[in-house]
Parts: sequence; C-alpha cells; structure tokens
Amino acid sequence: MSRVMNALEQLDAAIEQLEAAIEKHLNKEKAERDRLGEELKSLRQNHVSLQTEARTVSSRLDSAIGRLKSILET
Repeated sequence: MSRVMNALEQLDAAIEQLEAAIEKHLNKEKAERDRLGEELKSLRQNHVSLQTEARTVSSRLDSAIGRLKSILET
C-alpha cells in the first residue's frame, strides 16, 4: 500500500506543477494581450492624429498651389 500512496503523492505533485505552469503561461498570455491592446490603442490614436495632420498639409499645399497659379497667370 505504501508504494501506491507514494505514487499518488508523486502524481499529485506532478499535477500541481502542471497547474502552476499552466497558470504562469496564462498570466504571460494575458499580459501580452493587454500590452498589445494598449499598443493598438496608441497606434490608432497616432493614426487619427496623422490623418488630421495630412489633411491640414494637403489643404495648405492646395492653397499655396492656388496662389502660385494666380501669380503665374498675371
């Protein structure tokens, strides 16, 4: 009976180690997912800012081109 109890204890220890490894892995995945979510949020904000800036630059270029055409036509 002692051998069976010893085997059960070893099995319990192995199961605990597996559960701990799984938990550690899941925590790492969650941390990575959270980090990627924050990075995506930041990139989206940056994208919106760059789009706004591009519209401003485009408008200013159109205005400058219009003024240059006007000068050249006179």
